[in-house]
Amino acid sequence: MKKLYSLLLLTFIGILSSYGQTVDDTFVQPIAYKAAKITVTKELPGGKILLGGDIAFYGNTPVHNLIRLNADYSLDETFLFANPNNLKIKKAELQSSGNIIVLANVDNPWGSPGEQTTIFQLNSNGELITSITSLTDVSSITVQADDKILVSLGHWAVDNGNLYRYNTDLTLDDSFNNVITFDKKVSDIKVFGNSIYVSGMFSVVDGITRNSIIKLNNEGSIDSSFDVGVGANGRDFSLTIQDDGKLLVGGNFLKMVDNTATYNMARLNSDGSFDTSFSSQYYNYANSVVGIKDSFLYIDTVVNDGVSANNYLVRLKSDGSLDEEFNKIKLNEFGFDNFVLSFIDNKILYNNSEYTGNRYGLSTSDLNGNNIDSPNLKPNRAGSFETGGYFNGKLIVKGDFVKINDVETFGIGMLDETGTVDESFVFKNYLGDIRQFQIIDNSTIFVSTKDLFLKLDNQGNITKNFDYKADSQLLRIEQFKVLESGKILITDQWGLFLLNENGVQESVYTINSSPDYWITGISFEMQDDKILCHSILNSFTGIYTPKLIRFNLDTSIDTSFNIGQGPDAGISKIVVLNSGEIITAGGFSSFNGISIPNQIVKLSKDGEMDLQFNQNLSLYQIGYAQSHDYRKIEEIDSVLYITEGDSKVTAINLDGTLVNNFAMPVTIDQVTDLVASEEPVAENSETSKKSKSQSDSNTSSDTKYMYAFGKVNNPSNGISSVIVKVNLGKKSGSLGLDPVTAEKSISNVQIFPVPVQEKMSLSFSNAVVPTKVAVYSSNGKELYSSKIQSGENIDVDMSRFTPGVYFIKVFSDSGVTTKKIIKK
Repeated sequence: MKKLYSLLLLTFIGILSSYGQTVDDTFVQPIAYKAAKITVTKELPGGKILLGGDIAFYGNTPVHNLIRLNADYSLDETFLFANPNNLKIKKAELQSSGNIIVLANVDNPWGSPGEQTTIFQLNSNGELITSITSLTDVSSITVQADDKILVSLGHWAVDNGNLYRYNTDLTLDDSFNNVITFDKKVSDIKVFGNSIYVSGMFSVVDGITRNSIIKLNNEGSIDSSFDVGVGANGRDFSLTIQDDGKLLVGGNFLKMVDNTATYNMARLNSDGSFDTSFSSQYYNYANSVVGIKDSFLYIDTVVNDGVSANNYLVRLKSDGSLDEEFNKIKLNEFGFDNFVLSFIDNKILYNNSEYTGNRYGLSTSDLNGNNIDSPNLKPNRAGSFETGGYFNGKLIVKGDFVKINDVETFGIGMLDETGTVDESFVFKNYLGDIRQFQIIDNSTIFVSTKDLFLKLDNQGNITKNFDYKADSQLLRIEQFKVLESGKILITDQWGLFLLNENGVQESVYTINSSPDYWITGISFEMQDDKILCHSILNSFTGIYTPKLIRFNLDTSIDTSFNIGQGPDAGISKIVVLNSGEIITAGGFSSFNGISIPNQIVKLSKDGEMDLQFNQNLSLYQIGYAQSHDYRKIEEIDSVLYITEGDSKVTAINLDGTLVNNFAMPVTIDQVTDLVASEEPVAENSETSKKSKSQSDSNTSSDTKYMYAFGKVNNPSNGISSVIVKVNLGKKSGSLGLDPVTAEKSISNVQIFPVPVQEKMSLSFSNAVVPTKVAVYSSNGKELYSSKIQSGENIDVDMSRFTPGVYFIKVFSDSGVTTKKIIKK
């Protein structure tokens, strides 16, 4: 992490060295972690466990997507898999020698054809023996009893599939029919005795009609005694072989054999006919595993209890009926996605459970479905910070994470101005992905998920759960705003509603009264006690019309607001400025018939277009492209900071002119949010004394900061999500070309590492001739001082100091430089 932060810092300072903006290097980059994506769980000899998938860390230890655990779930650090290209692990199989055959691929989130694949052969300690790198779109592998390896290939969008067999050393096996042709994807291979079962989306094999599943002899010829007729009609499905040789087929299909209706799951005899002794209303999914133990079937499925449908791990009896004695285990909302499980030491080890079981996504239960607490299971990967909000010295962050640094909290957390996690605020339980939050004061935060609306205290505890579905017409929550009165404005994209402070619906705002149209895309912003509401009117003839209106709180339309013809396309952003004026941005190219540069317009309080703003905006281009994807427009000290989906942040003045002396770091490849804050300089610093003196002279010197949330591509340590704290300089109404005095000093004195643990090192530029260094507590007490005889780097032993915030003063002939540090 220190390398990435240092790179960000040095690049940022290099870019901004001639401007008034600098990076606040006392803000220590926090790290977000989320559950690992597990695709392999396999018991090894001696009770050890092989895990594979997308696993960047185990606890806080960096790993490489394939790891081995000891029986107590501690990391076995003698397993040496290196994975230099950071490939994601798709499947792993064992050879009788103890060698491991691993299927790995590049990260291909959209599943496009041509996916590069590597098949590794590792020894039992994870060291590379050999590999195959010439294949694409490999769907599965399996190891035969003689240790030869079968490999299936294909992609649903490509009109061919393949099946190859390799010898134990990964050379191609010439005794197998490697030229067998399939007209569509081959999804999976299973072996039973000398028979090979191949499943996929194909309907023709070597010129012969064969649908969905085919049985091959050991050398690769077609076994004509096996035929499922029409098969699954081109659908993908799972294939599992029972110990008695019967085939379990699960997935999304209504027919499997000779047009005989079935309900997405069937069991076939060895000749491909239906096993009529099996019938089930439950079924698993095409990319998930069926576990078989003691004649019971363990599957992921959807269970509808009459109130809602959720994903569960359930147990079926051998005839397909639900075993009611098993305590069904709730999985994530999309727990069927690459679901895997294993039976290890009479326990079930299963994935896709970070929201319902162990927060790191891998949980355990006994064979009857009773949870077993397993706190040592901690496979994880880098999470992300998406948006933030600032109040009273604290930064609230929202994102995709289960942990920030070492503090476990679901999706929302709190940082102080140094980036340290405030451990007093923890959101303990997952209740749905957090979509929005609103900070009311230093003791109250409201949050929304798709299905919940919650009021939290300053420790993250739920003080009230508003049952909005029971008390309103709302179907879900898209946007909300808690007003000063305590009442709540809220939309589900089809309607705008006012709830009272208890969440009970009071009013509906009539955006459209015509039966020929319906409303979508509702968003709103408050303008004092008025509501600016944007929506799209959709007609049954395919015509849609953007609409921007202003409501009074009593639901009446404010007719004094008039934008005229309005935009020719939708509005994606509405920002009400401190002056009450309005910024609108979106996909439009004209507004009131006037051509709009950069797809952004400024309106008066009552909707009149600011033509001078429009004219000034036409003199330059915002961002990199002509078509804009505006994510955040933030007003800070009479400057608008505009961010798009890429890394570009543009600063413009309120009259539409460009702020030429502003630049954001190129190391942030995608900016997701900008959050303003205003923090006074530390009271015990020389800069603070100067600021106080200026304040007495009615001249503001508060420092303006902005937090930039974003992502970096290809980080060296796998941590792509970053938060950078930008010092915009003193509050002045414009950005100066020259750094303020304190910022010049900062550039001449560097402290590392950040944060400090045992030893603090200081380095100085040629512009500084230091004479003394001193360490002060946060309340201004001097704890350490030492004279300096030269301008060489010096070290200060910080091991005796307790963790916390300290101030370092460097005295020189040119003055005193004060820097704040974190001691861990």
